[in-house]
Formats: sequence, structure tokens, C-alpha cells
Amino acid sequence: MVSNITKVTVVGFLLTIVIRSQLSAQENKEYPVLQKYRKISLMVGPAIYNRAQTYPQYGSYTFNNKPIPGFNAGVNYDFQPDKKWSFITGLWFAKEPIYSIHNHIYKNDIYSNFEEDYISNAKAYAMFSFSAPLLLRFNLQTSSKSFINFLTGFKIMYFPYGSAEYGLIFHNEDNTESREVFAMRLESQEFPLYGSFIVGTGGSIALRKMLVKMNIIYVMNYPNTIEGEYQFGNLFSSPPTRGDYKLSGNYVTLQFSVNFRNPKHKWLKVNLKTSENQEPINLNK
Repeated sequence: MVSNITKVTVVGFLLTIVIRSQLSAQENKEYPVLQKYRKISLMVGPAIYNRAQTYPQYGSYTFNNKPIPGFNAGVNYDFQPDKKWSFITGLWFAKEPIYSIHNHIYKNDIYSNFEEDYISNAKAYAMFSFSAPLLLRFNLQTSSKSFINFLTGFKIMYFPYGSAEYGLIFHNEDNTESREVFAMRLESQEFPLYGSFIVGTGGSIALRKMLVKMNIIYVMNYPNTIEGEYQFGNLFSSPPTRGDYKLSGNYVTLQFSVNFRNPKHKWLKVNLKTSENQEPINLNK
């Protein structure tokens, strides 16, 4: 696993260096309006994680995986914010999901005191992950104060090892007997580092006191963040089912970020007053 992550990291780094070296020979246009803002930006935004995948080993019982909402936040540092081409790095953190499932247990598989099928939804999250991105950014001016940009690169994510369990237990009418009919046992990878490929696009607008940006970004993660197994059993009518569970950790996010104005650059207002008796200003003094 370590070697696979290393390969992804090295390949992404080499590609970024090659692309940047090709670009260095081209004109890197400057946008003076962007020199007025700090290189550091604050970022926050919602995310939607891809639904998990299940791979049955035997049996026909199943459950539905749903897309998992989340969020990410952090700080970014743009090395050349006023240039057409630049590198961006920073520190991101996100609440990593474990599962979001929809379960349907037929009434003939549980105790007779259940007159209808049992339908439930469950969702769980793990601890926060921390990521260090390295992105290549192309910025294109569309008006005096607005820009569009394109991003690509990779990031390294630190996500500590952990495990989780989830189950469904049913009791008979007088609570003298119970059966566990569904269980999941899941865990993250033992090696806590993950590699991700990133691609995205967005726009920005220069306001008086801040530069406001909005980017939509897709993150493709490797390896899977969560893996494990699930099982249906102790059912009254249906045979048992067993399978594997895999959550890639891939997600799409809408990031909002702000670069505040550098205090070295101030907005100046100059008022010129003249009178009939005032002598003209000599600019050659």
C-alpha cells in the first residue's frame, strides 16, 4: 500500500513539474489588480462524497448506499496571485464519512409483532482528515475585476486508522428474545496516508476589501478510505447474505474562499479644489 501511494505522489509531482516547466517558457501575464490582496486565503465549502460500493459474496439481501454530505475548510497560499500561472498549497481539513445507507428488512424475516416491513436510514462520520494540496492554477481575466480559473494537481491526506460497527437488532413482542439480522464491520486503512488527484474550475471577483473566489473541485482518492464487510443473518424466511463494503472517499466540493486586502494597498480619494485667484500647479518642480 505504501508503494502505491508513493507512486501516485511521485507521478503527480513529476507531472506538475513538467507542466510548470513548459509554462515557464511562455508569457506569464500579470494582473495588477490582484497585487492588492494577501496571498493567504480562508476556504470553506460543502462536499458530496460518492456513494459506497457493495460486492456480495453470497445471498440476495442488500441495502442501498447513498451519497454522503460533508464539508471541508482550511487555508490556501497562492505563490503568485497576480500571475496567469501559479502554484497553490495550503492545509485542508474535512469530516470523513463512514457510511450512509438505506435498509429494508421484510416483515416475514422478523418477529410477527412487526406488521410492516422495517425501513431505516443510518449515517456516520469518522474523525477529521488533514490534507496538503499542491495545485497548478491558470487564471484568466474576463473583466476589470473578474477572473475565471482552472486547477489541477494532487494532495496528500492524513487520516488515522479507526474502525466502526453498525447493526440492526430486533426483539419479540415481550422482549424475551432478540435477533441481530444485519451487521457491518468497517475500518480505515492501517497506513494513514492517502493520495488524491484534483481537478476543478471556478471564478473570482475583486471587491474593495477582499477577493472572493468560488471553485467547484473533484477529488479522486486512493486508496479507499473505508473498507469492510456486511452480513444479513438470523432471518426467518430469507437465506443469509454476506458481502464486502468499499467507500472510495472521492468527492465533489464547492469551495468558497476569501483573500483580504493587503493593508499596504489602500483606496485613495483625491479632491482637487480650484479658484479663480489660485495659481496653476507646476508639475516640473
